[in-house]
Amino acid sequence: MVLFPDHSVTTTSAPVDRRTVLTRTVLAVIGMLAFVVFSFVLAGFFSVDNMITLLNEVALAGIVAVPATFLMMSGQVDLSVGGAAAFAGVVLAATAPGVGVLTAALLAAGSGLLIGLGNGLLVTIGRVNSIAATFATMALLRGLAYLVPGGSAVALAGSRSLGDTGPFAGIALAALVFGAVALIAGVLSRSALGRRSRATGRLPVVDRFDGARERHWMIVLFVVSGASAALFGLIMAWQRGAGLPAAAVGLELTVVSAVLLGGGHLAGGARSVAGTLLVLLVISIVGNGLALANVNPYVGPVLSAALLIIALVIDRPRRR
Repeated sequence: MVLFPDHSVTTTSAPVDRRTVLTRTVLAVIGMLAFVVFSFVLAGFFSVDNMITLLNEVALAGIVAVPATFLMMSGQVDLSVGGAAAFAGVVLAATAPGVGVLTAALLAAGSGLLIGLGNGLLVTIGRVNSIAATFATMALLRGLAYLVPGGSAVALAGSRSLGDTGPFAGIALAALVFGAVALIAGVLSRSALGRRSRATGRLPVVDRFDGARERHWMIVLFVVSGASAALFGLIMAWQRGAGLPAAAVGLELTVVSAVLLGGGHLAGGARSVAGTLLVLLVISIVGNGLALANVNPYVGPVLSAALLIIALVIDRPRRR
């Protein structure tokens, strides 16, 4: 039995198509122009505090986007990350008064692991399409996030400082967690699987789950994605001082758009972690500038949806 479909090529480095290079170049130019314009037009944009805030936003989104990149490289998508983040934040805030913040954080993180495991089993054992499976999970988790606290925010006293400042050697919590996620991604990149992807430009694109290694690989990717989403939710709850049922709305749109525009493909393949982070940086620069300019906050979701449509249009001819 062939364990994975063979996508090997004779080159020694991952190929990058011209469309991906053009997309990244355009995004980099947009990001630089937006940065320059906002620096001159908006007071406080180029301040040290705002630059730290901007980098923390990229790090926070990167916690979810890096695992999503590896997942999409194997031809799968996790749309449940926003719901998982909101649910984890509510679990943290709801259980902290009874068991303590540390135990509550472990419970919330454990919920992310279980969510990822459930998604992985649905896709591998249940053979449900990953988009359909994780969309259903997203709806379930978002509903539970509203149901558990009765639709209200759950206060988490004394937590805002841990999210906003640098609790460890002056380094913000989001940056620390992102560093750990990036380290894990680096270890994976240096594994035999990662060396193969550098040589071919692809991870194994799994479209059958008859073999145990296929199932285990995909389940691990979904578990990591669920855990990362839970960490995102924990940090957001600490930053805002509450578990919010409406937290992380649109997170999945931002992540999928970033991966696709960064060079990923819905059909699988293409190493694009650096591209994903570039797109997240551009999105954060634009979003940060619009917020400082007091632009209507509902513009953000519209831009995210439009960005996803553009990403899907760009991805279509590449997959064909």
